[in-house]
Amino acid sequence: MKDFIRHLAEQSRLDSIPVNTALDDALTHLDNMLAGIAAALQVEYIGPYVGVEILNAHAMVVRAHEWQIHQPSWSMKICSAIPEANYRAEWPAQGASRLRKKLIVKALPAFFAGYAEAVRQAGKADTTSGQRVIALDQQFNHG
Repeated sequence: MKDFIRHLAEQSRLDSIPVNTALDDALTHLDNMLAGIAAALQVEYIGPYVGVEILNAHAMVVRAHEWQIHQPSWSMKICSAIPEANYRAEWPAQGASRLRKKLIVKALPAFFAGYAEAVRQAGKADTTSGQRVIALDQQFNHG
């Protein structure tokens, strides 16, 4: 598995996560990788909450986001979880605040466990991208 995944998996197990260039680089690589996986699978998943202000104000969401006006594309973004916002994408993982980045990294094991289950339930676990998600779940939760 790629070094940035190993780095994020290790960081997700720490009590205190240092927010530095290495973490930002790893989150950027994760964002790019998940965009490809999400586009191939097209399985929506509302993941863990990563709220700073209010506990459930933001969530990690995989779906076709309209990140650019009138150009929806599949990816994982940090989205507003308030009902009126309809999970509007607000940040890529690497674009979140320092405090939220720590919450995102801590939530990665739960994110991948849930995303892998959503992929299984959608009947896409046998695809190449489905297998990648299941491997990520293994690395974050059993590695």
